[in-house]
Amino acid sequence: MRKIFREKTGMKNFNSKLVLCCIGAIFLFQLQSMAQTVEYEMLVSSRNTHSVKRFNAQTGMYIDDFISAGSGGLSTPQDVIAKPDGNILVSGRGNSSILMYDKSTGAFIQTFTRGYTLDNPTKITFGPDGNLYVSQWGTSNKHIARFNGVDGQFINEFTQSLNYPLGHTWDTAGNLYVACYGSRDVRKFDTAGNFSGIFTEAGHLQGPTNLWFDNNGSLFVIDWVLGSVVQFDALTGAYIRTFITGLQNAEGYSFGPDSNLYICDWSQDLIKRYTPGGILIGIFTNQGNMQAPNSILFRPVNVISVEEGTNSVINNFSLGQNYPNPFNPNTIIKYELRITNYITLKIFNTSGKEVAVLVNQRQSAGSYSVGFNASNLPSGIYYY
Repeated sequence: MRKIFREKTGMKNFNSKLVLCCIGAIFLFQLQSMAQTVEYEMLVSSRNTHSVKRFNAQTGMYIDDFISAGSGGLSTPQDVIAKPDGNILVSGRGNSSILMYDKSTGAFIQTFTRGYTLDNPTKITFGPDGNLYVSQWGTSNKHIARFNGVDGQFINEFTQSLNYPLGHTWDTAGNLYVACYGSRDVRKFDTAGNFSGIFTEAGHLQGPTNLWFDNNGSLFVIDWVLGSVVQFDALTGAYIRTFITGLQNAEGYSFGPDSNLYICDWSQDLIKRYTPGGILIGIFTNQGNMQAPNSILFRPVNVISVEEGTNSVINNFSLGQNYPNPFNPNTIIKYELRITNYITLKIFNTSGKEVAVLVNQRQSAGSYSVGFNASNLPSGIYYY
């Protein structure tokens, strides 16, 4: 996979990067016509089985244990995320470092973080600066620790000591927000890690575990104790309403490729699915001996179905690395066709959701370049 970065300017001591990964090697071309269907799979950390389960993201059917029990010393896994190269990082409260696994086989590769002993690591996130941030549910270390996102080298303890920090996220200005389970609130830090204050209005949280911003001015906080999702104003932190109820102990979440919201119910050993508006669709899965699910990761899996005709494989096209890299906010993607065919070039986020269509037409053989403007997208990892 190839990567590209977008840097935002005008932010003191802070660079926000957008990463794009090229996945051109998955395409097939068919001389008469070609139809591509993109499927997805869902990875779920199963805390009490010390494994990561894999499910069909369309049906919820259990596939296998993608990361087998205890692989690489994995103990009480918490969070599962993908690196820009596609390999999988997993935190485990019984581990003192973040572990890395092969994106295709789930086999243990190595410990990723180094230079710092983690104390009960829980939630992990790649920040806007491209570095890895790790919450610690420890007795000695309760900071958000920061590591180099490429080689895992320890950088610093980014925040002050917190009262059982869990999920964390960023606003568009690069400020960090941390769900603090022990203090029953969300705390805000500036781009240098300085404490800005308690953000959420008091009295509405009992055990926050995760959080995210939407595009309509709201901050949503998942509360493990209340079994609910609470909505706050994204600018002031004022309470708006209880968005979702009916969970027993809510923790991990993700938006799926269908744009629906998926939430782990830790105590009931299941994952529930909701509409983007918070309406319960139903139990998505409780299969595979999943026990105490903590996090969800959707990954695109590309399946090519071709109509009758003569197939020609990779040598009939090339998909080049974008330029410039880093970029802000425009970049150019080049590709070459050696035969005439119908071409689709799309941008996806890490949840597999399509965010842009750059090309969707029949084109003759030749060299092409297309511009991509990312000014309307949040910083993060994308695929083309």
